[in-house]
Amino acid sequence: MKFYLLSIFIILSFYCAGVEYRDPSEVQGTKQWGVREIRETVQNMSVSLSDFYKKDSVKGYIELQKFKNNTSEHIDTKILANEIVTNLTSNKIPFVDTSQRKASLDEISLNKSGIVSSDAKLDFGKLKSPSYRLSGELNDLVNYEKGKKIQYILITLRLTSVESNEIVWQTDKKFLKISDTEGYGL
Repeated sequence: MKFYLLSIFIILSFYCAGVEYRDPSEVQGTKQWGVREIRETVQNMSVSLSDFYKKDSVKGYIELQKFKNNTSEHIDTKILANEIVTNLTSNKIPFVDTSQRKASLDEISLNKSGIVSSDAKLDFGKLKSPSYRLSGELNDLVNYEKGKKIQYILITLRLTSVESNEIVWQTDKKFLKISDTEGYGL
């Protein structure tokens, strides 16, 4: 019986220990790509693109492209992209999701078949096409000197006209991270 109770206590201790939540705006940098880099990049780029879009009277919808990770680290670029779009849409910058186009066309076709009630009918000709594509790229350069890892990270975001392929806006965010390497030396 004592062994049974001890086992339950150990299992519960293992599963319940070590969880801590923090405010993302107060997190310090880490050796790997993390919350600080995402937070600063999203803030910098969202403000810049929002200002450009509103000041230069840019019209039309934006389509998000998959961000490219060309760094030496595994980085989930979807988190970065989603946070940027969330910030921009909250500032009334219009986006379209063309990945939903087939589902929309299927639903509109179903409406036209006559089996959907008339008070909920959808019409053809209302889908929006993107005027611009928002793409991003993450690159880094890594060097090692005297037991330190020196990593220069460059995140670039660009808005390209669908009609002309002209880059109409671009900005970047830079990080220089210096951290101790583990197991360096003899």
